[in-house]
Amino acid sequence: MSTASPALLGATRGLLWLFLGLVAVATLLVLTIGVALAFAWPETLAHFKDTGVFLDVASARAPLGFMMLLFLAILLATAFMLRQLQALVASAATGDPFAPTSAQRLRRVGWALVVTQAAALPIHWISSRIVATGSDLGSAGGLSLGGVLAILLAFVLAAVFEQGSAMRDELEGTV
Repeated sequence: MSTASPALLGATRGLLWLFLGLVAVATLLVLTIGVALAFAWPETLAHFKDTGVFLDVASARAPLGFMMLLFLAILLATAFMLRQLQALVASAATGDPFAPTSAQRLRRVGWALVVTQAAALPIHWISSRIVATGSDLGSAGGLSLGGVLAILLAFVLAAVFEQGSAMRDELEGTV
């Protein structure tokens, strides 16, 4: 028996698809920038040389390339997480949210969040070393309190869903 609001679940489904589309666009953007860094470095170097954004534009190529790889890892982990959330919403819509697979999906969401937070740390470290003081790029990445709380929430909810599934199985066994 489903008590979830069909309108709320529908809106959530729509938002998850929208976010997945935005992640796809961001992934294409990161790949495009990565290709530009790899193949158009002299032009990129000339463009940024006089902007004062980077401390030493000539030595920023490798750190920027590594940052693009980290951004790509974050985007892939985010896409994976969104797909897991879509599956959770689908199981809630069918009226069976406390299935063992839901706990597994929540745990996967937690691990995807760990990946995003872990990748954000070196992004912050790199960006703070290659950009000039006062640049907006210098504050990129870093540890997020909201991200850490989301990780804890995902793992706690996974444990709650596991317990709920076990309790339901036990109850069905006694009836």
